[in-house]
Amino acid sequence: MSLASEIRRHFGKDDESGIQKLKEDIQKVYKDIDEENKSKCTQDIEIVCEDLNEIYMDEDNETVVIEAIRSLSFYQSLPWFRKAFVRLLSFLEEDYYLRTDAMKRVLDSGWASNESYAFAEDESADTFVQKLLPDIVDDYYLDLPEENMSNELLELKRDALIKRFFLGRYILRQKDCLDILKDRYQYLYKVLDKEVAAIRENPGSYEKELEKEILRLYIKIAEAENTKTFSSIEQLHESLTDTYYNNLISEYPNEEDVFLEEKNLWKHVRSNDKCPCGSGQKFKKCHGA
Repeated sequence: MSLASEIRRHFGKDDESGIQKLKEDIQKVYKDIDEENKSKCTQDIEIVCEDLNEIYMDEDNETVVIEAIRSLSFYQSLPWFRKAFVRLLSFLEEDYYLRTDAMKRVLDSGWASNESYAFAEDESADTFVQKLLPDIVDDYYLDLPEENMSNELLELKRDALIKRFFLGRYILRQKDCLDILKDRYQYLYKVLDKEVAAIRENPGSYEKELEKEILRLYIKIAEAENTKTFSSIEQLHESLTDTYYNNLISEYPNEEDVFLEEKNLWKHVRSNDKCPCGSGQKFKKCHGA
């Protein structure tokens, strides 16, 4: 980077025209994606990186960049776009001037989103975990205040919490299911590491808090759409448990008898029995606490 560029970045020379050019060039990237213009998209990402070198990064300008990363990340479902997007993430990661807490979080989330596609194609990964992670990562990546969310986004958030419920159960019965994440996909694992600790420390409390949030969102969405939904935690819990085991049976049909037996244990478990979740604790100290 030239000294002149560095000075411009610190003192914001011609900053209004600079941020306007950045916005215009970001719009070109969206156009490239819509038209599937792969080579042009790569070129325009490079131009966006050059724009970023030329502007002073105050809070307003940073917001423009963060929103661009958020929205562009969702296009990573297009395999050809991922490489171009990684170029943008790499540039931002290496540019010391842009590394505020807000930017760091959105970059971590962008990398996690990117890794989720590689993980989905990893033949050595647990296939049940592969199917749970996309919604969880998208919700983590979105990171918007709930009051700013449309019903569609609220449904995404609710579905992500449901997938977290399933993952919490699955982590306890299949204790090595996240090993590959921890070893190979550091940003993706970072999305989960805090709750993994919570699941293993106090699975009953973790699950109950999730159920409260899931029910709250079901009710909020139903009220907005004037529809009916679950009337109690108990009703929701039964539905979530049934869906969890149905999904397991669908994914691993050869183990159907094992899953049905485990599902039945939940209906008849007593306080001093081992908890069916697989934690190794007595039910009264785990999910029955």
